Formats: sequence, structure tokens, C-alpha cells
Amino acid sequence: MSKLLEKLRQVSRGPVQPLGFRAATSTSKSPSMVLIACLAEGPARAAAAAKESADAVLLKGAQSRGKLIASLGELPWGASLEEATEEDLAQLKGEGCDFLVFDAAKAPPAVLRQEELGRIVEIDPSLADGLVRVIEQLPIDAVLIGGEPSLSVHRLMVCQRVANLVRKPLMALAPFDMSPEDLEGLRDAGMAGVVVKVEGTAKEVLLKLRQTIDALPPSRRARREKADALLPYLAPAEMTEVEEEGEY
Repeated sequence: MSKLLEKLRQVSRGPVQPLGFRAATSTSKSPSMVLIACLAEGPARAAAAAKESADAVLLKGAQSRGKLIASLGELPWGASLEEATEEDLAQLKGEGCDFLVFDAAKAPPAVLRQEELGRIVEIDPSLADGLVRVIEQLPIDAVLIGGEPSLSVHRLMVCQRVANLVRKPLMALAPFDMSPEDLEGLRDAGMAGVVVKVEGTAKEVLLKLRQTIDALPPSRRARREKADALLPYLAPAEMTEVEEEGEY
């Protein structure tokens, strides 16, 4: 299974309470959020910063990928896809790719058949509720909320809306300059992780963001993954059939 997906699911589940005596003495701490560094084809300094502070790396662009991958060591990495052939996907798996981030409007259906990889769909904040709900019915492992990464009340509303509709790990594009309160807001809106763009000189900023995430207090809102039951969604044709049956 994808290493990134394992981390996202661990965050989404929240801390597991041990049983018996160990319940009172356990000091294990579940991670508060997952930090993914987004790298363009890029400078070695950005890769070094990501290796030191991030949980995973998202690569954009295919040129010179080999050297960049080698510099990451054991850090899980994934690729951001717009369009890809079967050969492209086979090459990524051969290079050790851990997860794929794809645009549903452009990615081929073959992406959904890559069971060995984490399949993460990037959605536009304006995507209709009906299409967001459909994500639950497809072999998609997680969701990345794209759009403008700057934080606002509207951005938190968008995150909460998606969290209300999808019971899969969620992430959001986010800016570097986030305060602890900003991160808490995203986490409490249902985000299990954040994706930030890393430039070559961002080592100290990324390290500070890592420290801020690690220092977050426990969430004041219970994790909602998986325990809540989704209400059934009826298509218009099904609703018509139900109404007709009720007339007799």
C-alpha cells in the first residue's frame, strides 16, 4: 500500500486508545496532519528541505526526475499528472512512485486501475456536490482540494463542504505562511494533510511549518471518518420511480 495513504488514514482515524494498563501510560502520539512538499523540476536545495521536514513529496514535471528521486532517499514521492499513457504509468511504478495526483477531467481511466499506488484526485473548489459525492463510488483513495491556496473563511467553508460529502482522507493546497491557528482551522474543517509549494530557499520555512504541525494540540472535534453513515443519494430517475410506487 502507498506509504502516504497509510499516513493519511492514520491521521483521519485519529489516535488509537490502547486497552488495559497501557491506556493510562501510553505516550504514543498520532500525527496531527500530513505535510506534503510540492517540488517543480528543481533545485537540490528544495529536495533537501523536503527530505528533512516533509512526510512526502509531490513532483511536478517529468524532466530530470531521476536525479531528484534519488536525492529523496526513502521519502515517499508521487507525481502530479494531467495526461498520462499506460507507458507513463508503468514507468512511474518502475521508478518507485508511491502515489498519483490527477485531474479527473484530463486523466485517463487507466489511473484508477493503479491499485499499487495511492490514487488522489485534485478537485476544483467549485465542483458540484453531485460530482463530489461520486468520488465515494470510485476507486479513489484520497482527495486534494485545489484552487487558490491562500486561506480565508471561504476556503475553510469549501474544505468543510467537501468533508461533509466525502469520507476519504482529504488534503488542501495551502500557503507556507500559516499560523498554528490557520492549521487548526484546516484540520478542524476535515483536512488530514496540506500540500505546500517548496522553493529552493525554503528550508527554514518548511522546518518551521513541520514544527508547527507537530506542536498542534489535540483536535477539539472528533474525527468523522468512517463512523458516520452517508445518506443514500437518489438520482432523478430513481426518485421518480419511488414517487410512482407511492401512488398505489
